Amino acid sequence: MSFQWFERADLLEGISKRVQGFCAGYRQNLALMGPQGSGKTTLLRRYLQERLPRDAGLLPVYLEAAEDDHLAECAARFVRAILYGILQGTGNPDLPASISGLLEASRPAVPQTAGLAGQVLALAEGRRPDEAYELMWDLPALASQETGHRVLLVLEEFHRLRALPVREPFRALGRKIMVQSSTMFLLTSSNPEVARSILHEGLSLLFGKFETLEMPSLTGPDCRRAMREVSGSVQDPLLEQILVGLAQGRADRLHLLLGVLQKHRLPGLATEQAVGDLLEELFLEPASLLRREFELQLRSLPTHPVRALCIEVLGAVASGLHRLPQISDAVGRSRSETLRALRILTEPALLSRHGVFYHLQDRLFALWMSTAQPALQGEGCVGSPQAARRFREAAGRWVRQMREASARSLEERLEELIGQWRGEWAELEGRRTQLPKLAEIRRISAPFPFGGVVARRSAGGKGGWCVVLWTRTLEEAQAGQLVQLLRAQRLWAGYRKVVLATQRAELNARLVLQGERIRLWDQHVVNGLMELYGLLPIPLAESAESAGSQHPQPGWAESVRLTDRPPMTQHAGGAGDISIGGAG
Repeated sequence: MSFQWFERADLLEGISKRVQGFCAGYRQNLALMGPQGSGKTTLLRRYLQERLPRDAGLLPVYLEAAEDDHLAECAARFVRAILYGILQGTGNPDLPASISGLLEASRPAVPQTAGLAGQVLALAEGRRPDEAYELMWDLPALASQETGHRVLLVLEEFHRLRALPVREPFRALGRKIMVQSSTMFLLTSSNPEVARSILHEGLSLLFGKFETLEMPSLTGPDCRRAMREVSGSVQDPLLEQILVGLAQGRADRLHLLLGVLQKHRLPGLATEQAVGDLLEELFLEPASLLRREFELQLRSLPTHPVRALCIEVLGAVASGLHRLPQISDAVGRSRSETLRALRILTEPALLSRHGVFYHLQDRLFALWMSTAQPALQGEGCVGSPQAARRFREAAGRWVRQMREASARSLEERLEELIGQWRGEWAELEGRRTQLPKLAEIRRISAPFPFGGVVARRSAGGKGGWCVVLWTRTLEEAQAGQLVQLLRAQRLWAGYRKVVLATQRAELNARLVLQGERIRLWDQHVVNGLMELYGLLPIPLAESAESAGSQHPQPGWAESVRLTDRPPMTQHAGGAGDISIGGAG
């Protein structure tokens, strides 16, 4: 289906050009980086299947580094991938399944490669990890020499190699990459921050021999257009809003949602029934990949009784309780017991911690925990019809809450958010800000065309906050007008001033506001705060997404971080500080 390639033509073209250049004798290694679920694996596998030049004498080798890998396991997978690649080129359809069979079958064609592969395996099993690791990376060059083909080595999640029990794994790899002109390395990583550090430090010997390609999450317009490509337009915009929100820009999640859309033609149904049908198949069906994934995550937790408490804590967080006291009260345990469970859950990143908040970032997993997992408890006793009925009731309540929230005005939702602040420190788009407890929160209209919210500090404190809304593309002239309007409000002198722009803001408009120490937020920032405070996110309007498609905005996780401690230093508005005037 064409949506699997949606909005990735530039990346495909970049990979194709580098591979074509490699075939012509010029080598430029690639590092493809993007968040988990952005579609890197799908993109590469389809490239290898459909775009890879078949007559260029290339030997493709595909390998994924695993979490908590043992060197013997890593070496076995590497040897298997190399030998499979060689033997597949011979046209033999009956390839052995065992490594010993692969070694035997490959000896006539590539005796030196087979011999070195056996040596690598013996060293890895014989607890000589450094020697095995060094020789392992000689296999591509030797295979190229014996077959006469250049090697395209795709190594997924290469940053995981750092966990192998060897000395300086990336320095050793870097030395091999430098001298292997017949091998092109295409590395991927779902941890861009760690991957960049490795490329700059661990692989520093390579200098400019790596080109980095960024694979961002899909934007809202990407997801919406893909849905319409599959199912056509829908009568109720809430259905699209819900599906775009659940996809979260992840290509793998969008793929699942679109598959059910195409199968059931859900847009013809009422939204409550359509969402119920879609989620019932994804969440309850025993063969559902999503249900299996979520149940596997729960089974990976420590055994009973800790596992039972962890599942209860996950359910509390999924239902919108994000702070330790709230979670502790919900599960009926002491704070020390609850904190222990929270620490366990943050180690495998089932939960993320943002200061005093705990958050389940995967919205589909959160929804499964709050609707399907409780319904599935005791399914073997009461039967699946009862589980389905309980689930449909819970899913229906969730859809109704979404509908009610989407019907409320932006000012009302913003007023609700500000009313939740209690002095937390937030890192908003890289800048530290305190979200103080505010009083007398009220909406404002004239002279601001799209309204806003203003509030003063509680307990007689000086200053306050003023958030002005702008729901169209923000241009330089309009930013100047907003500055003049805010200057004219003498009562708000010393208030922290923010412009919340739900659509694209031009660069010059941003600079105008920055020059006046007025902060600019986009809707992703506000939605990040909404979720951490247990509030439903504000759905992105289609017009806002259309404008934003030309200038993709970061996901909320990159825009918002809350911390329970103040910044180490307080700036007073120097050249590098663009915080807003007035006390935080």
